[in-house]
Amino acid sequence: MKRLVNVIGFFALAVCLLTVQLHSSGISLERTPLMFLSQILLLGVVLFHLGMNLFDKRPSFPDSSVVVFEIIFLIIAPSLQLAYNQKIMTNTKPFDDASALQSNLIFIVFIISYLGSRFLVRHALPKPIAGPPPSFGINYAALIPVLAVCVVAAASAFRFAQQLQTDDLGDMGAPFDMIRSKLFYFLIVPVFILVAMHRPKRIGLIWIALVLFAFVLLLLCENPAVEKRNALGPIYLTLLSLLFRRWLRSPPRVFWSIFVLSGLFFPVAELFTNSRIDDWAWSQSALEAYFEQHFTSTTYDAWANTDAIVEIVAREGFFWGKQITGALLFFVPHTVWPDKPLATAIVVGEYLSQNYSMWFLNLSAPFPAEGYIDFGWPGVVLYGVLLGYFSRRIDLLIESVVPLRRAMGFYLSFYMMFVLRGSLMVAVAYVVPVFVTFEVVSFILTARGNGYENSRRSSRPIYGGIDRHR
Repeated sequence: MKRLVNVIGFFALAVCLLTVQLHSSGISLERTPLMFLSQILLLGVVLFHLGMNLFDKRPSFPDSSVVVFEIIFLIIAPSLQLAYNQKIMTNTKPFDDASALQSNLIFIVFIISYLGSRFLVRHALPKPIAGPPPSFGINYAALIPVLAVCVVAAASAFRFAQQLQTDDLGDMGAPFDMIRSKLFYFLIVPVFILVAMHRPKRIGLIWIALVLFAFVLLLLCENPAVEKRNALGPIYLTLLSLLFRRWLRSPPRVFWSIFVLSGLFFPVAELFTNSRIDDWAWSQSALEAYFEQHFTSTTYDAWANTDAIVEIVAREGFFWGKQITGALLFFVPHTVWPDKPLATAIVVGEYLSQNYSMWFLNLSAPFPAEGYIDFGWPGVVLYGVLLGYFSRRIDLLIESVVPLRRAMGFYLSFYMMFVLRGSLMVAVAYVVPVFVTFEVVSFILTARGNGYENSRRSSRPIYGGIDRHR
């Protein structure tokens, strides 16, 4: 019965996506047959990936996030955008069949490379070692000063939200902003997860009060008035996954949960982050118009910016590793490295501003396009293979017996959508402090019991190490 429901769900979504694609293609009769064929082929590859995900034996959170990205950013959003304006794309670049055709082929090659890598890595990675899991507890002596720091962070976040509403913000600079949001404000996230996951056998008032107190601090530090939606999404999706982990044991439940939440959470979060409270409109017609505008806005410009990158490469040539070098060395300031490359999204924004009518630089640069702009078609294949490998490693991270590393696996699964949208330099720069915070909190607050050292010796490291016991 469950398998039948799964099949019905797959075909229902496939029919909806095909209808949207055909509707968008039918509006403009000027498109070449090859362009139409590439759109149908891209849809077919995405549906094949969806089928592999839904009918797999075990759920994969990172793979489900990749599928959701493909459906929303490569099928639904471009179709709606082209149906809304068939001549000008959402990034102000005129629609061109040749560039759009190549963009579709880039995503097709990338997805095929990704799937091949995941399939091969699944058989190459070692199986979890059976055995009793080690015991973990909380170092309560260290928890008190850490919570005190979180209280200060919550007060700072509340003050920051007030300043944001009144536009009373000074020029603090990007490095300070990253440290404040990804280290100082983010500290409460792993602290709350650790406290909530270590539920005592007998739930008492002290533990309930501690969890509620940490949760209030979490809401003050991580909310739409303080943080951007692409940072809030992984946090609260991680909390929901940890809460409903026993229910999320089948691939369909994981996929549909991410698909529905991504389609609702990000538009609502953008309403909070991009509009003042006084400007909110709560009528049904206003909300419907808002959601329509949301999916045709530059938030979903991944496909259009890939088209722009194809044109940039055609005019300027490949960058030969310049962008990936800048992403890996994001921490090096421009004062030390004057020729440090700009993030690919800014490169695209500047190009569109100079050649078309783009008015700002806060754009995206999809992960497959990052590979193409640096190394051409071999880069597209290489980046697909790397993503498939790391998605399998994240699967193992979610199975870790170390509590915060398991939570880190969920976080990386949902953060993968931000990595895919790009740009890569920004994605790397913002995930490294998060990883450091998880590891530091785990080291300070986790009291390891017997069996921990044995479990560490039997594991292979990734992001600080994975314990493959269950």
